[in-house]
Amino acid sequence: NERHGERAIPRHGRLGLAPHPGATEHLESRRTGPVKQPYRFASTSVIMALGSMVSLAAQALVGVAMLHFFTPQAAGGFAITAQVAFFWVSLSLAQGPLQFLADAHHPPRAALRAVLRSSLWRWLGLAPLVALAVWWSAMATPFTLLGWAALLALLQLAWYLAQPWTLRTASPLSAALVRAGPPVVALVLTVTAARAWPAESPHGLLLAAACGYAVGALWLRSARLEGHTTQPPQQHAPEPPAATAQADRRSTSLRLAHTAIDAIAGTALLLVWQRLHGLADASYLAMLLRLLGFIPAVVHTAWAQVLLARVETAQWRSLAVGLGAAAAAALAGWVGFLVLDATSLATAWQGMRPYLLPLVLWQGSACISAALSHRPFQHAQERQYSWLAMALQALQLVVLVAPLWAPQGWSAEVHLWWLAGTSAIGLLVLSAWMLALPRR
Repeated sequence: NERHGERAIPRHGRLGLAPHPGATEHLESRRTGPVKQPYRFASTSVIMALGSMVSLAAQALVGVAMLHFFTPQAAGGFAITAQVAFFWVSLSLAQGPLQFLADAHHPPRAALRAVLRSSLWRWLGLAPLVALAVWWSAMATPFTLLGWAALLALLQLAWYLAQPWTLRTASPLSAALVRAGPPVVALVLTVTAARAWPAESPHGLLLAAACGYAVGALWLRSARLEGHTTQPPQQHAPEPPAATAQADRRSTSLRLAHTAIDAIAGTALLLVWQRLHGLADASYLAMLLRLLGFIPAVVHTAWAQVLLARVETAQWRSLAVGLGAAAAAALAGWVGFLVLDATSLATAWQGMRPYLLPLVLWQGSACISAALSHRPFQHAQERQYSWLAMALQALQLVVLVAPLWAPQGWSAEVHLWWLAGTSAIGLLVLSAWMLALPRR
């Protein structure tokens, strides 16, 4: 999601909620969707979709490599550090990439410089809050975790800004490469690190991730080297007709609130799980969310974003796509059971078995929600969508921290069934609401 690197801030697979897609895709449709150039629009969409799918596939393969080459302790330490960094960069950017795209009437270099400056100040200002969260998680090496998280957050910030920069100033191929390149580099270095670092250490994984983000940040060099940039001709498109309903009419404060609760929920998920159930169980949860979350992330990228770009509703086709993706998630879970039964996967990973079924139900429901997530933005219901999504995330947080006050506590399996069941029911209710939205 990243559901990482996918949109500017990828996290779709974490909690199952589509990362409020309407604004970015509507802006992209305004740049790349002119009727006068259908072939160029189609080729741009295909190139961007391929880049996104390569990015997501590489991230999923990194998860597979962690399962094969590293222990649960190493994978869990990496996952927690990466999630802390993601929380840090999400709040630092505060939808800065969207702001950069929205300021299309400003010179690209000036707009980028303004967003980068404000994001860096927020990155510094959030440091005490992040340090407090790390201290509360009771990790064995909090200062090491904080140092790695700071580095990853800073490099991610640059990569996330490089993506809209290339989208606005470079060719579609370059924009696709900046999305796909860093995860591929991280995958290659993860396999390499498995031979250079002990399987119990997360430092090789952290270094691979940092190098991948650094490669993505290199696309920002053109902003410093070029005295001016010119936009490709296909990016100059006429305004959409006034009758077009598709838009993002949410206020800035609502968008920021949606971003904040999403980042908090995603980070709290692993921090609280590690505190309640231990690092090994946190690694089981993180790895399966990374692998199964790949499916709803692909649905969001390859289906919902395309429909938004083309201003198509596709009500029942969207439901069929969501159900098909949910079936694919069930198949992936079944394959997971077979792998645990029939392969020589390390004994330490056998504890993952109780996690498979509840997470399949959770992510299967997320697939249906992802396939329909474009509809609120096409029926002037994007504000209600944000409020419903935030309410569901708040409910997930309540269930997540409930064992902290339970007299006897909950086992990891019981806790996961409560969390996954609540999330699945909430996502299905949200999906039913999106499916039933009337035409305007």
